[in-house]
Amino acid sequence: MSYQNYIEYCNEIKKLNGIAALLSWDMEVKMPKQSDRSFRADQSALIQGLIHERQTSSSFENSIQDALDQSGLSADQLKCLEISKKDMIQSKKLSKEFIEKESKLTSNAYSVWEEAKLKSNFGIFQNDLEKIVELQREKAEYYGYEGHPYNALLDLYEEGSTVSQLDKMFHDVKSKLGTLIQDVLAVQSQKTNFLTQKFDIASQIALNKEILNILAVPTDFCRIDESSHPFCTSFHPSDIRMTTRYSENDIMSSIWSTIHESGHGRYEMGLQVINSGLPSSSATSLGIHESQSRFWENNIARSQEFIDLIFPLLKKYFPSQFQSVQSETIFREVNFIEPTFIRTESDELTYHYHIMIRYEIEKLLVSGDLNVSEVRDYWNDSYKKYLGLEVPNDAKGVLQDVHWSFGGIGYFPTYSLGSFYAAQWYEEINRTKSVSEMIRDSRFEEINQWHAKHIHQFGRLKTSDEICQSATNRSLDFSCFERYIRGKFNI
Repeated sequence: MSYQNYIEYCNEIKKLNGIAALLSWDMEVKMPKQSDRSFRADQSALIQGLIHERQTSSSFENSIQDALDQSGLSADQLKCLEISKKDMIQSKKLSKEFIEKESKLTSNAYSVWEEAKLKSNFGIFQNDLEKIVELQREKAEYYGYEGHPYNALLDLYEEGSTVSQLDKMFHDVKSKLGTLIQDVLAVQSQKTNFLTQKFDIASQIALNKEILNILAVPTDFCRIDESSHPFCTSFHPSDIRMTTRYSENDIMSSIWSTIHESGHGRYEMGLQVINSGLPSSSATSLGIHESQSRFWENNIARSQEFIDLIFPLLKKYFPSQFQSVQSETIFREVNFIEPTFIRTESDELTYHYHIMIRYEIEKLLVSGDLNVSEVRDYWNDSYKKYLGLEVPNDAKGVLQDVHWSFGGIGYFPTYSLGSFYAAQWYEEINRTKSVSEMIRDSRFEEINQWHAKHIHQFGRLKTSDEICQSATNRSLDFSCFERYIRGKFNI
């Protein structure tokens, strides 16, 4: 019964994490505007403290050790135990008091960030961000690291990832992306801006639901709501919550956000239901998670074949806006390469400058080489340097992302990692089947099955690199992204 006892402990911790996630989802989606946010912060701190107690308890430690001493375990069972033991040792490096302090701070900081963004005033959020950065520096010291202190935080989102590795990746971005962009611009038609007409929100909501059905997203296991910053969270593989955001003057904003978050949702739904809470039923890493969302958003939904597929829907819901437009024009518009202020609304290429800028800021914040009071100027200078843009205000600049408010320092690089992984998945699938044909024939479940077989089923039993190696017979390779882009634009 030793291994069974271990499973029961993991399931209990999973349930507690689900409760914590529900509190957070409710705060961002359904909580009344005038509710006492500090009380919700206290609730979140309490549940996070309970989770930490359970994760570091002697009884849980004993259940792991007793199971390890048990004979006849499979290789997967042993791997789960080893991962849980490593997680427990890591958890013990932080005190319950630290966990509660961090939870309360970030719960409160979310509403402060919302207000700051609404008023486009970084100064409102600055004090909270200073506290968050200081707490993340402390966390890095508690965890320990080799080389840069940022490595300790990167490991929370992409295990094994280091500044040294990411510096090499972003060196490719700096050295190769510019050429790629110029080659696309040379064949790019003039932008028409017809996608910025007025689009009724109620019709957008109905349209997005139909698009999810076309993509064969199992909507019985998920729901989609609206939030300031789109996200996806999971309480269980059968209970997924996604959000999007709507703009009357940008119909594609909600479409891409919806499809992006549905990619995350597919991954969570694809994890093992049996023994939910074990490492085998947990996501590998955020880089792999982002590979799912970026794959569906970009490699699939921005293709000409997919635009052809949803074109009748666009005309159904917005007949006057699309009456004199061809699907080829929509394809060119949604793939138009042009620097923009907002990361989530940027094209596939300039997107990585957005990520690189955030990565550089986070490194400097954690090392102490940049003060929070200097972040806005550094941000604005970087946007001028890499994207040629003069940031007009804080809402379109340093306050556009929610991540720092919840302490997600180390998260941003996974977006670029995910995009490059996604291009590698796309190339690998095309070795034996035509992705274009599958899109034309609405065989999206078939595409998802490839991901289920090569990615979803393993959970944390394989690292990101091991999944990449087994799925594509090589490690992550930026050249796959280059080939994907050149193929899309015929350059």
